[in-house]
Amino acid sequence: MDYHTGLATVTAVVIAATACFVARRLAARRPLWPKVKQPRAYKQRVAPRQKNGKYQLNSLDDFTPVGEKELVHDVPAFFTGPGTEFSVYSVDWVQESVVLIRPVDGTDLKKHPFFREAQRRNAAEVLLIPIEQLQTVVDVISDRIAHVQEVFVYNTTRCGSTLLARAVQATSVAQAVSEPQALDSIYHRLIMSRRRCVDLQSGLIPAILQNDDTIVALLRNVVSLLNYYLVTSDRRHRSVIFYKLQGRAVLVADLMHRAFPAAKTVFLYRDGMQTYESWVRVMVKHQIAYKALRLAVRSGLGRWAPGLPDNFTFFGDDPMFSKVRHRGSYLHYVVTRWICAMQCAAELQRENPGYFFHTVIYYTALARDEEKTIRLMMKELGIELKEDDWEEERKRIKSVFVKDSQAGTFLSPRTSAPGEKWSSYTSSPWTGEWEREYHSHVCREAGNEAVSPDFLLPNTMI
Repeated sequence: MDYHTGLATVTAVVIAATACFVARRLAARRPLWPKVKQPRAYKQRVAPRQKNGKYQLNSLDDFTPVGEKELVHDVPAFFTGPGTEFSVYSVDWVQESVVLIRPVDGTDLKKHPFFREAQRRNAAEVLLIPIEQLQTVVDVISDRIAHVQEVFVYNTTRCGSTLLARAVQATSVAQAVSEPQALDSIYHRLIMSRRRCVDLQSGLIPAILQNDDTIVALLRNVVSLLNYYLVTSDRRHRSVIFYKLQGRAVLVADLMHRAFPAAKTVFLYRDGMQTYESWVRVMVKHQIAYKALRLAVRSGLGRWAPGLPDNFTFFGDDPMFSKVRHRGSYLHYVVTRWICAMQCAAELQRENPGYFFHTVIYYTALARDEEKTIRLMMKELGIELKEDDWEEERKRIKSVFVKDSQAGTFLSPRTSAPGEKWSSYTSSPWTGEWEREYHSHVCREAGNEAVSPDFLLPNTMI
């Protein structure tokens, strides 16, 4: 091979390699899903993808489409047949559609600590329904879910709410769904609008969320579809459904009241310092790393909190915290999350005591006497347990409290192995007087009713 032939070969190889690289980059940037409004409902087989961020909201980008999409021409008729297999997963604001998933055959989505994660891991097919068509579907299924009693569980997070949901699910009279993220998708955009995090004209806040009446209709329709799936898929067809909501839900509870005036409500919370410690153990994992973080914050070097999701920053970025020390740090956001949730709960309770809340539970009551607490909660909610079967109910509830309710997820500070038994912390507390003083400082500066980490709401079951 002479010089010119060799040069030509090398040049051809370089050009081919470059073309291949560019093609792959372009393919990687090409969206997997349509980025325009969809006028018609469609189905699409999917394969779950690895989620990039553990705190990210569910979305269509959690899946890779497989094969061609299939239009669904008569959505109401579809829900009288195979539509019963689909549960609401998320909202795609670009396509202006609600996303539902059908799991792999034989999957029990409520066995996982978090409904949203079970949906993502086990999805075999998605169904997208334009938001404007939801009401026609709900009209068709309304008779089959008219008897459903919703119970919404608001909470401060890290307070035993997942454990409560699993205990309820163990009963014969009610079922529970832990963190259905379709609702949180709506709360997220709604709070962005209320806090003016984005310009309403930017397109990031859909028109449907700029009017309270359309928001209420969307919330009702999403929950109706969830009710339909849960009642038809539950072998005992339990019609009392507890929805354990994520922390930010309390910020928009006023609209939930408008959407579900006949629902029951629960508020579950924990001492502010215990909540703080539980969060830092999840986020930091190692005590030495926490000490380094605390030192950085106290030295004025830790006012940057990369990777924190909006469900933290929504709380801490409230203007009422503009003058507090260490604003913008991880520690600031963990503390203000609890304070804001407690303040919202106090205001809701004061302004509408008949609805907020039908029962208020402190973490210690749940941890100390789980059976008594569950029975009293059900009584206050007007839900009758089967007394003649109470011994079996008691055994099922007790078995739940033996296990780590979040085992197998990143939110368990103790274990990442599913099914592990619960155990108390073996190490000494990570937090102390400095954290308590800071917590109290933020409470005072905000001027809220929650004046200290051990603040208690009226009528709390302790």
